Amino acid sequence: MKRLTKQTLIGILAASICITAATGCASTGNKPYKNDHGYYLNSVDKADSLVDVSGDRFDSSADNGYYSKIAGVGINIKNKDVLSLIKKGSLLQVNSLGDSDTEYGFEYYYMTNAAYRLFNSIPKDAPDEEVEAVQKKYDANINKYTFPYVMTVRIPGGKDKKDADSITKRMKSKFSHIDEIGKIGSDHYYFAYNKDYQDLKLDKSEEKSLQNLVNNIQVLKKDICIFPVEKQDSRSKGNSIQSIGEFKTKALDGSDVTQKIFAENKITMINIWATYCGPCKAEMKDLGELYKSLPEGSGMISICSDGKEEPDLAKKILKKNNCDFKTLLPDDKLNKAVMNKVSAVPTTIFVDANGKVIGDPIVGGRSKDKYTKEIRKRLSMISAEESASEVAK
Repeated sequence: MKRLTKQTLIGILAASICITAATGCASTGNKPYKNDHGYYLNSVDKADSLVDVSGDRFDSSADNGYYSKIAGVGINIKNKDVLSLIKKGSLLQVNSLGDSDTEYGFEYYYMTNAAYRLFNSIPKDAPDEEVEAVQKKYDANINKYTFPYVMTVRIPGGKDKKDADSITKRMKSKFSHIDEIGKIGSDHYYFAYNKDYQDLKLDKSEEKSLQNLVNNIQVLKKDICIFPVEKQDSRSKGNSIQSIGEFKTKALDGSDVTQKIFAENKITMINIWATYCGPCKAEMKDLGELYKSLPEGSGMISICSDGKEEPDLAKKILKKNNCDFKTLLPDDKLNKAVMNKVSAVPTTIFVDANGKVIGDPIVGGRSKDKYTKEIRKRLSMISAEESASEVAK
């Protein structure tokens, strides 16, 4: 086992705080308005005309934030102190999920140096029992290692009572200050935060960072963007992808790729991402590791939606995360068959040897283990179809 880094720690923490995300696409007709709380809200999700709660233009493609069409919230962080901690790896973003695994918002957590030292103390090639012991120590002392900083969340109304109860409970259990931003339709939006970090096990060098975070809470609040979600299943657009069909396009490495690439395996996982998408980049390390240990009979490729515009950046991201799988640049046929029907990135679909989509798409990021389970699940679906076909004969 390799010594854990700040990046791999994010994967380990998934058991405690589930990580997944989606960056949305544009729609039409936005008319921002000011509510009784004095905050600006957006009438619809339209990426190029959104405003934050202070009324300033919101840049949904910015690298320094997050935007989710599914959750109905976003943030474009401009404060240098906060950005420096994110870049350093001390401030981590996780996303708020309901019981149905639907995304409703985001949280930022501060990870102390003590937490990283704890995980980095695991010797190379340590047995699983030793790794589990460290994980248990972390879980038992999480308040000393982790500081829940801020949370922005949509509490759904209507029929989503189970998710509403789950998210509300999560918010109240983790945050001592909760401000209502406003209401859109039957959904309520909140900004929650903590100021007291006295229980944290801090180095002297960290105390100033924590104080800066607390001082910038209200500044960060102004960077939030709120908008209504579409009243439909978040996967409905993805479900309209039935088959990839024929295509001939280029890969990032310059090679020609056609639909024949699917014939090499029973199932091919296709990860659709963008260079501007933070959640896409966050799962790249897992994707690189997944590709090296795919279940028998499966393959993997990716499609970079802005790869033609940002080829160098796309290559840099893939190289940094040891992603050796082939990455396609969408042509007109792939745009029509796939890209125009994807409502968010990252989105992952699975196709059989003929390019037929198998099972539902996955909207948002997943860990290596979860993707492996999804691949095995779809391999079983193909086997079941083949068995049924044989019986019919």
